[in-house]
Amino acid sequence: MYPNAVTAPFKEVQPGLFHPAPLATLPPDSGCHFELYLGLPWRMGRRYILFKAADTELTMKKRQQLMENGVTTLYVRDDDAGVYYEFVDRTIGQVLASEKTSYEEKSKVLYQTSYALVRSTFERPQSPMLIATNEKMVTHTVSMLAAEPTVLRTMVSLFAFDYSLYTHSVHVAVLGTGLLLDSRSHTAETAKNMAMGFLLHDIGKSRVPADIVRKPGMLTPWEIRQMEKHPDFGAGLMQSHETIHPHALEIIQNHHESLDGSGYPRHLTADAQSLETRVCCVADVFDALTSHRVYKPAMRAYDAIQNMMTRMKEKLDQDIVEHLIHQLGPNATRSV
Repeated sequence: MYPNAVTAPFKEVQPGLFHPAPLATLPPDSGCHFELYLGLPWRMGRRYILFKAADTELTMKKRQQLMENGVTTLYVRDDDAGVYYEFVDRTIGQVLASEKTSYEEKSKVLYQTSYALVRSTFERPQSPMLIATNEKMVTHTVSMLAAEPTVLRTMVSLFAFDYSLYTHSVHVAVLGTGLLLDSRSHTAETAKNMAMGFLLHDIGKSRVPADIVRKPGMLTPWEIRQMEKHPDFGAGLMQSHETIHPHALEIIQNHHESLDGSGYPRHLTADAQSLETRVCCVADVFDALTSHRVYKPAMRAYDAIQNMMTRMKEKLDQDIVEHLIHQLGPNATRSV
């Protein structure tokens, strides 16, 4: 619970749809002319309290007060989401263009913003506004990775080790994009289209019952069949967005296929899988193995790679696994 110094002056509002706005995306005194809310834990969800009105500024003092009380995320109403995302695109562009800002800080802003966007997109996958904003963030990320390849290790060092659907999506997008650029099979421009497929590869899970997606233990055979529908669900959801590239749709639909035909949902073999899909498979498996789950501890990156090169040798493209080793190297947090 937040101290009275943070919440007392403000009023509770009626519940509705809110979008997370990480503090990293809200520089002080930067003209964020939209309402900002605190989200307080409440029963099975949150209650929202107005923190800043649209006609006031988020000052350095207010922002510092939030940080001192452990607040890392504020929220915006759905009605203000468009204004907020335009603000984010503008301010992030300024941050990335600044020579005074370190790559670590730039990476942190991109990571937290992408996480918040993916979280909102899983709640409203059919929103053109959210898809368009994701595309802007992907463009920023790909451009930075292409301009300075060492940024990949910086971004990987920020990865959360506790698994969540949203952080996993961002991790796969970062790793997959780095692998594509390292293979020299794509320019930065074409890699942006593929990166949307990496970022939204699991979007179909938004249509799988939540109790199955969040189940902490092993799934029953029936639950497995429901989960295995998510690639088709995801491709179906994204087909309605004209800006999603066909190759990105292919990634979403085929990211659980295996080279030996043992994957799902169509049991495709190697010759029916694109390079981009095989890249997503490798990034997806690596991040899943090296993340903590309720029912299993995270593997060390070295052990995960060994697993991918032995037990999964017939399922994963080994050339791409070798590229992954090269990309992470000895100095990355999940070093191999």
